[in-house]
Amino acid sequence: MNNILFRKKGEDMYYTSGCGCNSRNVTCLNPADDCGVNIVLTASQAVARVCEEVTYTVTITNNSNAVMTNAALNLPICNALALMPGTVTVNGEQVDVVNLDLVPLGNIEPEQTVTIVYTVTVMTCQRYIKHRAKVNFTCCQCFSRKALCVVSNPNLLQVCCCCCSGTGN
Repeated sequence: MNNILFRKKGEDMYYTSGCGCNSRNVTCLNPADDCGVNIVLTASQAVARVCEEVTYTVTITNNSNAVMTNAALNLPICNALALMPGTVTVNGEQVDVVNLDLVPLGNIEPEQTVTIVYTVTVMTCQRYIKHRAKVNFTCCQCFSRKALCVVSNPNLLQVCCCCCSGTGN
């Protein structure tokens, strides 16, 4: 069992990969599947220019009757976006992470909502940037722990290539 230690503003948080399950067999569910977990990814704007900052918000709501154990956000942003250091917050508290591949969230209780906010800079000129948030967690099903993940709605950020550093006409 691999335990990875993360620090969240003064407290230790462990993300246990697999919990005895093969992590390669994680079942990912779409938001349309009724598993009781709702993940919504929104951006502060729909269109941005190169070098412009965009703030994203991920809202995770556990509407199920089971605890989402060792939840972790995975938001693989492509090379078209650069994470701004020190901008990742979980429920308003800053979390020190280097990238968005694994942001520890801890346990998410039934009826609890967790909000993650982060800021990126648009790095490349391309027609659009599309990505989704994914939350990995374990839960008890039929007296055994199951590794699951739920993906959010796709978010589409259009990049304005004709507008140069705020001086476009």
